[in-house]
Amino acid sequence: MSVFAKGIAAATVVVVACVNVALSQQLMGLVTSRNEQGLEEALAGANVRWLGTTTGTATGENGIFMINRVAGADKLVISFTGFISDTLTITYQTNVKVELRSLQQLKEVTVEGWKPTAGMDHSKAISTVVMQEKELFKAACCNLSESFETNPAVDVAFTDAITGTRQIQMLGLSGPNTLISIENMPGVRGLASSQGIQFIPGTWINSIEVTKGVGPVVNGYESIAGQLNVELKKPQESDKLYINGYLNQSGRSEANLNYTAMAGKKWATTFLLHGSIRPWMMDQNDDGFLDFPTGSQLNAINRWVFNSGKGWLGQFGIKVLKDDKMGGQKDFEPAMDKFSTNRYGFEINTQRTEVWGKLGYQFPAKPYKSIGLQLSNIRHQHDSYYGFNVHNATERSGYANLIYQSIIGSTHHKFKTGLSFLFDSYDERLLTLADMKVISNGTESLVNILNFDRLERVPGAFVEYTYDHLDKISIVAGVRVDRHNLFGTLFTPRLHARFNLSETSALRLSAGKGTRVANVLIENSGILVSSRQLVFSGLQSDKAYGFKPDVAWNYGLNFSQDFTLNYRPGTITLDYFYTDFKNQVVLDMDKSVREANFYGLEGKSFSHSLQFQVDYQLMRRFDVRMAYRWLDVKTDYATGLLARPLIAGHRAFMNLAYETKSKWKFDYTLQWLGKQRIPDTAPNPEAYRLSAYSPGYVLMNAQVTKDLKERWSVYAGVENIGNYRLQNPIVSAAKPFSPYFDSSMVWGPIFGRMAYAGFRYRVK
Repeated sequence: MSVFAKGIAAATVVVVACVNVALSQQLMGLVTSRNEQGLEEALAGANVRWLGTTTGTATGENGIFMINRVAGADKLVISFTGFISDTLTITYQTNVKVELRSLQQLKEVTVEGWKPTAGMDHSKAISTVVMQEKELFKAACCNLSESFETNPAVDVAFTDAITGTRQIQMLGLSGPNTLISIENMPGVRGLASSQGIQFIPGTWINSIEVTKGVGPVVNGYESIAGQLNVELKKPQESDKLYINGYLNQSGRSEANLNYTAMAGKKWATTFLLHGSIRPWMMDQNDDGFLDFPTGSQLNAINRWVFNSGKGWLGQFGIKVLKDDKMGGQKDFEPAMDKFSTNRYGFEINTQRTEVWGKLGYQFPAKPYKSIGLQLSNIRHQHDSYYGFNVHNATERSGYANLIYQSIIGSTHHKFKTGLSFLFDSYDERLLTLADMKVISNGTESLVNILNFDRLERVPGAFVEYTYDHLDKISIVAGVRVDRHNLFGTLFTPRLHARFNLSETSALRLSAGKGTRVANVLIENSGILVSSRQLVFSGLQSDKAYGFKPDVAWNYGLNFSQDFTLNYRPGTITLDYFYTDFKNQVVLDMDKSVREANFYGLEGKSFSHSLQFQVDYQLMRRFDVRMAYRWLDVKTDYATGLLARPLIAGHRAFMNLAYETKSKWKFDYTLQWLGKQRIPDTAPNPEAYRLSAYSPGYVLMNAQVTKDLKERWSVYAGVENIGNYRLQNPIVSAAKPFSPYFDSSMVWGPIFGRMAYAGFRYRVK
């Protein structure tokens, strides 16, 4: 156990110092056992459920669990194979601790339970896949953008072939359509939309909640394709000390340090430190450009949590980041080559500071009733240039969310209501030596500088009602109204429902609306690494970038079925989501091969996403995950209704995970991606033309991990085992200052086979 957990074990309660107010209707606890030396240790994987219901959960690696309270249920059963089960009577407790006693068993008889390392949270009406720490350890997982290599829920693609910028895709839609929150507060948005998922180290992540479709109204109006909520390490979930080191064959080196300590009976603190460097220049395809940029990153968080013991819970923290990247042609030297035709180069320099706090009060005699306040303040500075294109911007954001929750008559009927305020201030400019074209009301003008300064103030109010009839049905209906100072009233209704068809199957339905103001340049930064002329036409407004907010309706269906085959458990999941845009800022790369055209949607824009997934324990300690996804994503462009470019319509996925008794772990991932439409390059000279569609291709990754005693682990792996990569990812790479230069047509891996190794050291 961590120092934090040990400090509270003496009082036989688990302190919940930084639990979100939204989770205050949950019971939190710690399950422990005694080892052969008689020492107390956390018991991972213990089953926890309410007697007489199907509502249950399992303890994490640190023995901690959180479980939703169920109306009419006051008996909590804790069990684990090889231990005597225990039943607790729960009245007004918010935290519990239980120690299970071991049974005397025949040594040759072993019975083990099974749970996938990433699976559906069956207790929620909202379709949510939870990725635990064990899932993240299947790959190197250096940052959030690399956390989905072993899971088919989310795709990650490069925005261009030069900057190394990654962007997630969900339901076939680009990353900004997905709300990425940090502990249910604004996380990756605004100027962080392009680089932000690379600013969250994997060693900081405790779990990731992946929600497809619209999320709850409590978290805002911006979710369209889904929501990723990242839970970072907290004192009650952290090791006392955790150290991680990583090195790959390209010279990329990373070091991470997590440290947790008590600071009195009511306070605890966690330090999260990260440093990484890419010092080497590599050009595996010999096109004259670096496969990925050189650079460094320093990243740190200090979090403090507080529990009064009398209902008051609180936390505050600060995060600082400095990230620098440089790349382009080999031997590019800014002092000599910047803004010249000697060599093509780019730099992206980011500085970011975040301060946040949470304060909540849970009524001791009424555990279903609480009130809380979330606050955050962010300053993000982005300075960059790409050849002759200069993009500099500064963002200052503030966020406040006041949430009150209680019941109506009984715990069958619950509600949340509250007020929020979002503040965004942007100072943003784009400078280029090539003319940019703006067409407004039929009048065409050419400019070299575009100014996108703006101030957004959005007060809002919301209410969300939940009906929960034990194990039969659950409905979450919410609505929020926000008043945007630039775009008027934003109305956001959302509905989620879960129907338990049997003890092993459930059907979930969802529908709702999402709205967001597109940050046009940062979200499409790949076009800046090209010679395309930027064209803004069909302007809808004189605010922001000249366009109205993106507005879309999302409808979803999810079916899950647990099964047993040859005495082995498994889960089948089938989901379908349809997203229908009513307004959208469209980037058209087909209207002209020399231009990047931005205009407001005229016609249709939609996404169909169908995914089938099977998780199964093929044999003891051998898990198999297989998935297939079909996408149909189309938009009305100037030349007609076309498939969105650089999106694979078909994808097949398989992950194999095996663990031996001696703590060797083997993970293997295989992906097949079907063809992708490439924007039209037919008007180019023949040497600079690309095929209309990319070929399908296969990617394979593998990792081996060995746990040494209690504290040490070492791991080694290979990404892209088949060494598949684009031979010519950059159009006109030999002449980067020609009108045909374009690095944004990336549909596959830029660099080939990559070996890596690392270690983990932890003191619980």
